[in-house]
Formats: sequence, structure tokens, C-alpha cells
Amino acid sequence: MIKYASMKLAIAARTLAGLTGTETTVFEHARRFAALGWEVHLFAERLDAERARACGAVPRKLLRWRWGSRLKRRLFAWLFERAVSGERFDLVCGHGDTLSQDVLSLHNCVHAAHEAVHGTPLPASSGPGWMHARILREGRFRLLVANSGLMKQEVCARFGVAAGKIAVVHPGHDPARFRPEDRAALGPAARRELGVPEGAFLIGLITSGDFRKRGVALFLEALARAGLPDVHALILGQESRLAPYRELAAQTGLGGRIRFLPPTPKVERFYHALDVYCHPALYEEFGQSVQEALACGVPVLTSRRVGASELLTGSVYEGLLPDAPSVEGLRSDLSRLAKDAALRSALSQTGPAAVRGNTWDSNFDKTRALYEGLLAL
Repeated sequence: MIKYASMKLAIAARTLAGLTGTETTVFEHARRFAALGWEVHLFAERLDAERARACGAVPRKLLRWRWGSRLKRRLFAWLFERAVSGERFDLVCGHGDTLSQDVLSLHNCVHAAHEAVHGTPLPASSGPGWMHARILREGRFRLLVANSGLMKQEVCARFGVAAGKIAVVHPGHDPARFRPEDRAALGPAARRELGVPEGAFLIGLITSGDFRKRGVALFLEALARAGLPDVHALILGQESRLAPYRELAAQTGLGGRIRFLPPTPKVERFYHALDVYCHPALYEEFGQSVQEALACGVPVLTSRRVGASELLTGSVYEGLLPDAPSVEGLRSDLSRLAKDAALRSALSQTGPAAVRGNTWDSNFDKTRALYEGLLAL
């Protein structure tokens, strides 16, 4: 394949100022394309300009409109299209917030997720739903990059997107940050910080946010029913309505042994503190925390409703990957792992191998090949 240099690339996402999977992906790609000599422009209404410049990209902040779920999305899409139309970009890439682009990198299936969480169709008034439906039904992209096979199946079935127009590229991870060798150095200190007694069994759920979608209530109920002696739990993530979950934790009788923490940039410390990681999301397009836990060598419990479960193969996961999460299923699996040290050890050894080829470097190489393939047409 021809190696392209000095290309001009536009990347758009409404928010590029935090630690979500979308934002991490954008900045990882921007840094690597800039290092190749590409001129990378990052467009967002909430933008960490300093971080963009540190990646070698040009920050392009657009006007932010705060009111009206659909209106603010239409305005961002219009402002972006107006900005790029006045310049000559070799490729235009959107992340679910722009109506027209060469490459659509999708990170969420808002219709499927709403149905899984609420049991009802996504309301027609939903801004994200309107935006996604319009992009996908009108097909205003040359290539769709899905972050899992689960997502590819959803957009094909619901919106009729041709399978040949979709490439599946799992998000990467940083093997220098998330690695089993750091457990002895980082784990004990993190457990002390959490106030976990020596010898206690610590189970965790780590997420960027949206506790309802990530199955936090299900997790707490399963934990209570498991009746494990000397068990403690960590729930780490951003949640605007935390009080109901604290109340639920208190009702389980485990309130004093359950810690809630906000997101942290050094989350790897807490993976290494865990004996088991749980991710009972009701629907998760990928699930970066699953991949990070696996990379750290932490035994993982999840389901096939999570895209990252596609990384889990082999007989060791037999019986541990249900089609969907349930309180009784998670209770049973937690009890099984708590009592079976040999199984936990086998899962610990299997995890790093499952994600070894799924680094940010490999993710970028696949993405670059797709971009250069479009440039060659």
C-alpha cells in the first residue's frame, strides 16, 4: 500500500476534554498521525486545547450551544461542515456528531442501549438518537469503523448499513500502563487507600459513568445475594445521581464495605487492588475497562452484551460468558470465583494474552490502513 505523508485530516467530536473512550481514541490517533507528518485538526465545542497541541494537532473550538438536545447537535454539525467546506481536507472523520464525513467512527448504539436499559424504544425527541439515525440511514460516510462486532451487527440489523461498508476495529490499550507485572507494586497501596483489610476479597466495577447502563444496581444486588464472607467492593466512575446507589448499597447490608470513587487518571492502581473485576453492563458497545482489567491480569466477569467479550476465547471462559447479565448468574459466578483460587489464577493468566495484540499501536495501524485505503480510491 502507498504510504501517505503530509495529509490534512479533520477529526470532529463534540467533546474532547475528558477521559472517555471516544476522547482517548481521538487523541491517540491525533498524536500518531501528527508524528507521521499529517496536519491534524481537532474540532470540538468542549476542547482541551493544551492536550490537542501536545499531540501535535491544531485545536479548533466551535461555538457551544447549551440548550435543546437536537438543536445543539444540529448546530455543531452545521458549524463543523461550514468550517471544513472552506478548507481542503484530504479526509474528514466524525465520531457520531457530524452528518457528513469520509469516515464515521461510531462508539455508541444509543437505540440498542436505551432498549436494554429502559425496556422501551428510544424517544423520538432524543438528540443523539436523531443524529445517529440520520447519519446511519442516509449513509453519509464512505466507511464506518465499529468498535465491536456487537456494534456492527446492530447497525446492520437496525439501519440496513451494508456489512461491506463496516470495518471492526477494537479500541486499543496502553500496555505500559496496564500490565500484570505492576500488581505487587501498585495493588497493596491502593487497597490500603481504600481501607480494605488484609486478606479481604475485593470485587470492583470501574466505568467512565452511567451507572444504570453499566449494571451497578445489578452488581450490588448480586453481591448481596452471594453472601461472601469478608467481601468488599469498589465502584469507580462518574454518576450524577449517586445517592440512590449509596442507598442501595446500604440496603444490602454491605454499605460500610462498598467504596464509591470518582474517575481518576491513574485508574490502573485500582485494577491491581482487585481480586475480581465485574462488568455486568446491560449493553456495552465495547467496554474499555474490561480490556484494561484483562491487561492487568485481573479475573473478569462480564457477558456477551459487552463488545469486549469478543476478546475472551478458550475453555477457561466456559460457563462464565452468559448471553446477558442477570442477578442470579452474577451471584453464582461471584461465589464460584471466590471459592476457586485455581480458576481465578487461570483467568489471570489468560487475560493479558487475550489483549496482547490489541494495543493503541495496533489499533492505529489498522485505522491508518483503512484511511490510506480510502485515499487510494
